[in-house]
Amino acid sequence: MAKAAKKSGNKGAAKVKPQPSAGKAPKDSLILASRMGETNGGGSPENVPGFDLFRAVTAGFETKRVAGATIVAALPDGGFFSQAGGDVGPVLQGSPASKPENVIGADNRARVTDTAMTPWRCICHLEVQYDSGPVGMGTGFLIGPYTVITAAHVLVDRQKFGWNKPRRAQQIRILPGRNGTLAPYGYVVTDKYEVPAGWNDNDANETAATAFDYGAVFIPKKSENEVEDEALGERLGYFGLRAFAKVELHDVELLFINNAGYPIEPGKPFGTLWYNAGRISKWADRHVEYMVDTEGGHSGSPIYYFDEKKQQRYVVAIHTTGDFVNRGLRITPSIFEKIRVWAQRKH
Repeated sequence: MAKAAKKSGNKGAAKVKPQPSAGKAPKDSLILASRMGETNGGGSPENVPGFDLFRAVTAGFETKRVAGATIVAALPDGGFFSQAGGDVGPVLQGSPASKPENVIGADNRARVTDTAMTPWRCICHLEVQYDSGPVGMGTGFLIGPYTVITAAHVLVDRQKFGWNKPRRAQQIRILPGRNGTLAPYGYVVTDKYEVPAGWNDNDANETAATAFDYGAVFIPKKSENEVEDEALGERLGYFGLRAFAKVELHDVELLFINNAGYPIEPGKPFGTLWYNAGRISKWADRHVEYMVDTEGGHSGSPIYYFDEKKQQRYVVAIHTTGDFVNRGLRITPSIFEKIRVWAQRKH
């Protein structure tokens, strides 16, 4: 399996340059630019041993401590998010789609410890309170000033009680760059989200719904965060988005991609971010397959590549499910257009 790489904010990470063709943009290619280099007022910190970088980059935000999943599971009917106090209960179960995500062979993931830096702070842990049943968990990523993209099944769970008895999110807590019990940029609680009808409708077709397994969570203008004069996505940054044209797919057949998400599994502290990378193994009409390690909780995480020439990070798929080969929902032109509209929303 390809080793974790590229220019991603990890100190000392090996640098793997994506295929040159990935940076080309034919006339019919669809691209939304990312915003990461423009954050911090356009500046970037120097690497000086002993300097408290975390404190510097989180200045102006309300850093908070949050509890782990065991407290949530101990509360009646799942409770509301992770709270301090209470008895230790069983480990929470995630909200996977039809198949669980899997580690492929030996686990090659590496924990991200500098989650206050880009691009990691643009990846969010999601805690979801539904209209029934226990709290669920997932991953999302910032795609605009007020928008977080994730998998639809994180927001509308059709597995817990069966496909015909969906349970829908009532409130979602968004924790950008969460690092265990530390929320470096605080958190936002919202009840505003959208999921395509092909997944959300009561009579949605279970087989066809996999093509609609994506959704958006909207950040309110008034939030728990101290920074009120600038949208959270503008301050922290957000990913770009790319829908490759059909004529490009042959050229990016083995595109080197990155992924990071919040797994729910034994041996990994709850609420910690784990990174892995590899290559695309198959581009299908609706999905992308890749040899990248994931587990339950990674659903909704970004599958992205780093364009060296443009110094931009582009999401090409949303991780949804997997088996021996893990799989994400490909950013097709129609999905690109829907997310583009969501990314421009202001809440």
